[in-house]
Amino acid sequence: MSQRNGSAARRTTTSRSRSLRPPVLCALLVGALATVTACGSDTGDGDSAQRASSITSASSAAPPSSPSADSADTSEGSRNERPASHTAQSPPPSAHASSSRPAAASGVRRVCSKTQLTLSAGRVDVGAGNVYLPLVFTNKGATTCTLTGYPGVSLLDSADSAIGAPATRRGPTHSPISLPPGGSASAALHTLNEGMTDTPCRRAAARIRVYPPDSFDAMKISARSFRACGGVFEVEAMQSGTGG
Repeated sequence: MSQRNGSAARRTTTSRSRSLRPPVLCALLVGALATVTACGSDTGDGDSAQRASSITSASSAAPPSSPSADSADTSEGSRNERPASHTAQSPPPSAHASSSRPAAASGVRRVCSKTQLTLSAGRVDVGAGNVYLPLVFTNKGATTCTLTGYPGVSLLDSADSAIGAPATRRGPTHSPISLPPGGSASAALHTLNEGMTDTPCRRAAARIRVYPPDSFDAMKISARSFRACGGVFEVEAMQSGTGG
């Protein structure tokens, strides 16, 4: 009996010690892991600190990078592109102005004005049922001028009232007529002889009112009893000479 009780007591003690082992082992393992983790974290922090210090020292020891040199090259290139090439290629405005003036001046034509012209009637030309009366312009000025195109012509009575419609244009336009001082050019009035058509003649004119080409200032001369007949009253373009 005593032996049985003793063996039973040993089994009980053994089972208790076995039941206590796992918690003790777990506590020991947890403590060991905490120690290892703390050591690892301390070591990692030290390494990272060493790496940061080495990077800082390397960056401070390294020579300065070349952004300033690149920016200097870029700014130098932009300076060479802007003013130098543009200024070298384009001449100054004064050169343009001086070079264009002679060409413009040579291409300008001086139109004959009323103040430098005299107007007269040429010799009447009658033939084959047609009547022509030249209107002669003479340059009385001191400079050369030009006449181009058609004059404006109307017939007036003694009260300076218009007789019928102004003359219509007849024939093609000629090149500009250059009139030196004392030179003359003419434009012919054209109508028909009386009785050439059934259209009656207009009443006789006292004066002829003439606007030189490109002018709004009228000139007047005696009509010499000129009248338009047959429904025809025309004026031709300016041409050199007196038309006689």
